[in-house]
Amino acid sequence: MAASMMFPAATGSIMQEHASVEQEQDANLALTDLDKGLHSAKPGVQCESVIRFPRLFEKYPFPILINTAFLRLSDVFRAGNNFLRWCILRVTLQSEKHLDKILNVDEFVRRIFSVIHSNDPVARALTLRTLGSMASVIPERKTVHHTIVTGLDSNDRLEVDAAVFAAKRFAAQSRTFAANICSKIATMIEKIATPVELKLRLIPILQHMHHDVDTAAKARGVCQDLLASFPAQNFMTLTLHTMTQLAAQSLVDIQSHVQLLMSCLKNDPRTAVKFVILRDMNSLARKTPHLWTNTSVEALCEFVLSAESLSLKTAGLEVLSTLSGSVAFQLYMQKYVSEKQMTTILEVCNLCYLCDNASLSATATHFFTNVAICHKKSNCPVWNPDQDIVAGARLSLTTQICLSAWSADSKDQAALKVCLHCAVQLSEVYPETGSFFAAEIVQLLEMANDKNCLMLCECLAAIGEQDSEIIMNIVPQLLSILENLSQNPKLSGQLKTYIGTLLFQAASGKPIPVNVRELVIGCMESSTSPWFAYKLGRQAMRYGQYHVATDLFSMLSRKVASEHFHFWMLGLHEICKAEAHLYDVYTGSDVMRIDDTMMHYQKGLAALKAAATPNSPLQFQCWYVRLRTELLQVHCQLVRNCNTFRTCPPPAISTALAMSRGREISRCGQILSQLNKSMSDYESLSTKFSALYQSSFDADPNTLKNIILLQQCCEVMKSAILSVVKPDSPGCQQQIWMPTTSCHKDQLSKAVQQVQMDIDSSLQTDHGQALTHKHIDLLLQSVKGFIQATFRYPRFFFQRLQSTNLKLAVSPQQNAQMEPILVHHDAFLTLKVEGIVQHGKRRELYRSVGQVRLNVTTTLVNRNQIVTDAKNNDAQTTNTLSQSVSPHNDYFSVSFLLAFPISGVHSVSIEAAVEDQDGALWCTGPKVCITVKSYDDAMLKKPKTSVRTSFGQMPGHS
Repeated sequence: MAASMMFPAATGSIMQEHASVEQEQDANLALTDLDKGLHSAKPGVQCESVIRFPRLFEKYPFPILINTAFLRLSDVFRAGNNFLRWCILRVTLQSEKHLDKILNVDEFVRRIFSVIHSNDPVARALTLRTLGSMASVIPERKTVHHTIVTGLDSNDRLEVDAAVFAAKRFAAQSRTFAANICSKIATMIEKIATPVELKLRLIPILQHMHHDVDTAAKARGVCQDLLASFPAQNFMTLTLHTMTQLAAQSLVDIQSHVQLLMSCLKNDPRTAVKFVILRDMNSLARKTPHLWTNTSVEALCEFVLSAESLSLKTAGLEVLSTLSGSVAFQLYMQKYVSEKQMTTILEVCNLCYLCDNASLSATATHFFTNVAICHKKSNCPVWNPDQDIVAGARLSLTTQICLSAWSADSKDQAALKVCLHCAVQLSEVYPETGSFFAAEIVQLLEMANDKNCLMLCECLAAIGEQDSEIIMNIVPQLLSILENLSQNPKLSGQLKTYIGTLLFQAASGKPIPVNVRELVIGCMESSTSPWFAYKLGRQAMRYGQYHVATDLFSMLSRKVASEHFHFWMLGLHEICKAEAHLYDVYTGSDVMRIDDTMMHYQKGLAALKAAATPNSPLQFQCWYVRLRTELLQVHCQLVRNCNTFRTCPPPAISTALAMSRGREISRCGQILSQLNKSMSDYESLSTKFSALYQSSFDADPNTLKNIILLQQCCEVMKSAILSVVKPDSPGCQQQIWMPTTSCHKDQLSKAVQQVQMDIDSSLQTDHGQALTHKHIDLLLQSVKGFIQATFRYPRFFFQRLQSTNLKLAVSPQQNAQMEPILVHHDAFLTLKVEGIVQHGKRRELYRSVGQVRLNVTTTLVNRNQIVTDAKNNDAQTTNTLSQSVSPHNDYFSVSFLLAFPISGVHSVSIEAAVEDQDGALWCTGPKVCITVKSYDDAMLKKPKTSVRTSFGQMPGHS
């Protein structure tokens, strides 16, 4: 994604230059093909062409194409049969997010609306539904509003149903229509002649009356009248749900509505109604927990204790679990909970011991865990000294985990998943409970089934991520389980991967023993699927176990069927071999060790480039490995510079030179220049890590922290050199900011902190200006600390969970021969940049696109030799314009007005960047380049050739 990368940039820029032309040609061909189908005499061909339009919109979501396509569909809607109209209706519903790109909305609506005067009620119904699907584009069309109201009074059932659909759509979009239709809906519901089915379809329209307070109050009053007038179960549940949606949208009368729900929950004996009420209360607890009162919470606790049905108890506990998981519940416990209310809450928590129902016990345990967490975060007093809330929550979790781990039933497995998640949450707040959970869970691994074992291992890994010493205490049990798994190759390979990951986690970056390494590799070799071996190798690189990863990737490189996969495995093998070589006991010098490591890294980088494909360019991977190699190279150069001070002492003349300058450190002029060069190299490398960070928009937070940590390594080494070269400089006094990592015992972060402490200690104890061996030892020790610290590859190096790409279309475009665009030097060029934001399966997992920033840079490439206007000679040859725009339905459009006052060939570069929801800028690309030729009138005139005349033709020589 980054435009500043070296190796993929050449190919990427060429592809981007031709992308706009190819996209336009492909879109025009596709639209022409579909247009031929629309004009076919066969209805089947016409229908096939119509249903292919949504796919065309997704592939080319640009306004010109969408406007043309919808105008042609409107012609077919006006002249076609009802089946074609139904197909067009489906296209409109599927392409709702592209409707606002229709440029000629009036013309499109006019053609559709003309069918409303048909004598065919089916045609009118299809027209109403089509207009309703376009409510987001035409919310305030009075003629459409009148047509919908007229359709509600129709005698045809299909037309009435279509009018109800359209009314629901327009009520959600138009404040005027919602206010006008409210009385009409109430009147139709109260009429005896209105069928019951129609009344049930009209009630949900009232949930969209949330545009203003008056309309919301009016709609709420209508619903309250319906509760009294229609006490039937279907009316009751539908009306209460409509009132809940209305309250959640308008944020008005939340407390009174919760009280209404509680009153209906107590007084209505019907179980179905109670389930709907509890479901709506859970929705309100999730959206507006801060608007609940202590009276409502207490009443809900009493209902849970008094309910006879286990299902109702479970549903009520789910509402309490949702409430207790919010910050509002912490404030509630801190300010409003009395001793009596706390006793009631603890009675609800103790329901986990009183029933053998897995769902009820798990939900009660979830509530118990949230209460224990809120108890610590809110610092509320302990009302009952005899009952330890933390011990009770821990005991309930352990009990439920032990009971559910034995069963293969889906309900028990769901309960086990909830309890394990609660165990992780409790261990985060109360770290002393982590070792207790780990000791209990590891005993269940030998007896639980495979699916439950996987969930147990995931829980252990989550607890071990907080403190690896917890996993270290259960290593003997894990080794015993792994030995049993190795004896049966048919057992789950996923479980072997999880156990191996736990062993890596327990090692805390230190190499695991040889016998454990052989056991892990033997399990993977006997596994039926190489995929699990790859996953374990990936985990080994993430936890710094490069000896295991080297053997695994060497084995996997011979088992892949694709050439690109082979080079990918080969590249990972060389990278792991380089890191393993760096940490081995080495008899030679640090320089020789780093040189050998860099040799393997260069081989791995070459293999990664060979593994790149157009669909998977491996840009981040190659960039990351190259920066890691450059960091080792800078470390190596600094070691050489420090060795120079020992092997080449300053000459005799340096003393006189130092005395003349008044600085003792100037005696070492050669080493000073070398150290300054190393300091500039670290600064340059820090800038590159910053560029890598800004290009990694889709990276997970831990990956970004890893990049920041590498940048801090460069900054702290620069500070160390600066403290030696210029000890009085204010730059060496600054403190290096450390990112908060999930694992606080990461060796690389420890090394950064240790070097910073050494620098501070050196500045406090040494006040001289002479360069001594003590300073050189400080630099060498700092480099050695960074080299010996375990380096971990982040998750984004292997796996991208979020995918966000920008796709640009620029107009005007160059033709297929890529000839420059001609512009007169006195005129302006209007450059329009359109684009879409493309997402992967997991949309906005870590961060979302807030705005798209487009930077346009014009550069003079070749100046015209014939210059007629001398005042343009002083004009700037490079100009930059920038503009930010917020995408709407993943589409954005920006126009620039460019001037080319100097005649000649200009290069126009359009580069896109992303601003996330917090305003941070990410240089994601892409970058598109076009060529513009600026001309003047002198360039268009051909110069006249002068002809020399003879003497005989001259006057006077006849």
